[in-house]
Amino acid sequence: MFGSKEKSRRKLAGQVRDALGAPDWLESVDVDDSGRAILVLLADPADQAGAEARRIEAEGRAELVPGVRAVTSILTAQVTAPAHKHVKLEPAPRRVSKGARLSDEAMQQGAPTQGGSIPRIAGIDRILVVASAKGGVGKSTVAVNLAAAMAKAGMKVGLLDADVYGPSIPTMLGMQDAQPETAASKKLVPVEAHGMKTLSIGYLSDPDAPMIWRGPIVMSAIAQMLNDAEWGELDVLVIDTPPGTGDAQLAIAQRVPVTAAIIVTTPQEVALADVRRGAAMFTKTAVPVLGIVETMSWFEDPAGNRHYLMGEGGGAAMATTLGLPLLGQIPMLQTIREGGDSGKPAALGGGEPGRIFHELARTVAVGLDTLETKPAPEIIFED
Repeated sequence: MFGSKEKSRRKLAGQVRDALGAPDWLESVDVDDSGRAILVLLADPADQAGAEARRIEAEGRAELVPGVRAVTSILTAQVTAPAHKHVKLEPAPRRVSKGARLSDEAMQQGAPTQGGSIPRIAGIDRILVVASAKGGVGKSTVAVNLAAAMAKAGMKVGLLDADVYGPSIPTMLGMQDAQPETAASKKLVPVEAHGMKTLSIGYLSDPDAPMIWRGPIVMSAIAQMLNDAEWGELDVLVIDTPPGTGDAQLAIAQRVPVTAAIIVTTPQEVALADVRRGAAMFTKTAVPVLGIVETMSWFEDPAGNRHYLMGEGGGAAMATTLGLPLLGQIPMLQTIREGGDSGKPAALGGGEPGRIFHELARTVAVGLDTLETKPAPEIIFED
């Protein structure tokens, strides 16, 4: 026998299912004690747009059911299995042997065909990806200040925050309360900040809500901000990517017409070990890597003595190993941290931070120009 609360939950779940019409892509409906409806939806990985449209429609209908206080949707992928119609693809711990790698076929899933070309986005001259294979190395700080320095130098710059799980750019630009408007064309209008056109999932979501999204939906959100926005004419669009080498990073490298990438790291060995993985991903997906930016390179005390708190020379050594240039070294400066917290990028000010990011912007701009006149450097990995 079920208790009264359980009966109420089951009854409300049935009403939600009835409101949705019980389509074949609705796997299950549950309601918790708080009145939150939890929808599990089947999604075809090959039809990302359709899955996202069904998710939005399902949540909208469920919210209209009396008694439903909130709605959460979870997407699962439909696969072929001998004894089951579908299985849930839940993350699980795995053991792999050292040296294991994805097959070439797996790496090419979703990659462009027809000679490997990806259609360019109208109005955007170049797309620069700022990446890091490890979190917490200052990637977003580099992306924001690099873009700001380029804009200060007179370039037409866009900044896309593709780190959907931890969008920090609205805070670093001082635009936490900004919301993009919709143009007559039904496209998003990027938020203007410090001379740049910017978009972030942080502008579109509740800052306290966790982003429980899987690969296809992550890429769908990034694609919408990239393609369904009125960027206008840009000299360069800087994309701040999530850390690591997962679905989002691989999809961007394979499906976005990226001009080049830069990799951000700290000098410490634990971060450098991941740089090779990031560089390998871009090499495998034929995205040129301009070079490496080392952050937290040193701390300088009031007497002018440098202290290498995170290690010394690691970024330069890794750049040499990979055959890439070291684009710049960024020391630990309080003004850079304060600029990120206050929403005023340090690159827009004077002093040492302004000089450092101005030089980095110039070096990156020259590197982008050079790509058009000679082949990108080949990265060689030795055992």
